[in-house]
Amino acid sequence: MTAKYNILYVDDEQQNLRAFRAMFRRFFNVYIAEGGSEALEIMKEQPVDLVLSDQRMPRMTGVELCENVMELYPEAVRIIVTGYSEMDPILNAIEEGKIRSYIKKPWKTEELKSVIESALAG
Repeated sequence: MTAKYNILYVDDEQQNLRAFRAMFRRFFNVYIAEGGSEALEIMKEQPVDLVLSDQRMPRMTGVELCENVMELYPEAVRIIVTGYSEMDPILNAIEEGKIRSYIKKPWKTEELKSVIESALAG
């Protein structure tokens, strides 16, 4: 049996956190955080292969979180999830290498799983 990747999903909406964990825990080791600060605390204690973060959150956006992760844990793959049409910060972050890609909400399980697996494969 191959080792599972550690995925950290960050979202300020509890229902999204629960849904993500329920759908993906059989494929990955899933960690969840309600915001950027909590996510960074988890990463101090637990190695994380991929961070999947909502863009619009209080106190720290997903792009801001990914900037911090890039600086502190450059080996972690970073992906943004967004339900909004404000794409400039996300596209700039992709161009600057701060995030690998983005996916729109509401996400489809198979599509999101494919994006995650592709990102982890390099």
